[in-house]
Amino acid sequence: MTAPALRVAVVGATGAVGREMVTILEERRFPVARLSLFASARSAGEVLEFRGEDVVIQDLAKRDRRESFDLVLFSAGSELSSTHAPQFAEAGAWVVDNSSAFRGSSDCPLIVPEINS
Repeated sequence: MTAPALRVAVVGATGAVGREMVTILEERRFPVARLSLFASARSAGEVLEFRGEDVVIQDLAKRDRRESFDLVLFSAGSELSSTHAPQFAEAGAWVVDNSSAFRGSSDCPLIVPEINS
């Protein structure tokens, strides 16, 4: 059985961890129907390659909020995660954040693969 293809976004896509997230999505053949990449205004317009296609980095602050996602991966720091992750989640996306923004929140499960896989 094949997993359904997902609408995926990576926030912080131009940082080292964000770029690695994009690489792993490709290497592991994650079922991506559409990939959107977000970063700061400074990085907007840059291009990253995913599966042989160029994907243009979008300015997170100017994103089209009508665009919906199934999964959003955050690697943008606590401040941006605190502001933007809830917006994606409220719109129906599963959000995975690797910052410390939600570590103390009882509403967000903390997942540590080596401990609670």
